[in-house]
Amino acid sequence: MKPNKQQKAFERQTRPWRDRLYNVALRRADIPARAEDWVQETLLRAWRDFSCLSDHVAIYAWLLKILDHVIVDDTRRDARRQQLAPVVSTDDVLLLEQRSVAPGPFEQTLQNQSDKHMIEIIKSLPDEFNSVILLRDIEGLSYREVAEILGIPQGTVMSRLSRGRRLLSTILIKETNKIEITPCGVG
Repeated sequence: MKPNKQQKAFERQTRPWRDRLYNVALRRADIPARAEDWVQETLLRAWRDFSCLSDHVAIYAWLLKILDHVIVDDTRRDARRQQLAPVVSTDDVLLLEQRSVAPGPFEQTLQNQSDKHMIEIIKSLPDEFNSVILLRDIEGLSYREVAEILGIPQGTVMSRLSRGRRLLSTILIKETNKIEITPCGVG
């Protein structure tokens, strides 16, 4: 069956963002298959609402907002399942950090850490902080875009980003203080 005009438009507008969506999902997922499922569900929901999309909307921000809703829905569903029957996962995931276009001092600190280690630390933060840090500092979105995606005011984005960064800094400082320095040839 030949794709119609709307299918072609959807494909043309969403294809460039699929890898970035997957990277965002992978940073929040415990296994790659879960990230793939989230992206697939995001694209299904996007297709469902594509006809209602106005031309002036930033497609990537719109897709990230849908992805965030998919992740929140799935996480809540999993939390309910875990209460009934906990599932043990043994998969370790190596997640890659996608650097922002113009990194600031905090972003540079993040970039100096190993990807896997930094993502593990960010994922250990409460969801309200890790999602803001991932979208703002890792994906490089503006405060306004993050606010739209998460459905919260810009002031809340700034507050959560500040608190999340402080939590990250505290963790990194504690880790640095745990490192023992031994003289050369000793130990």
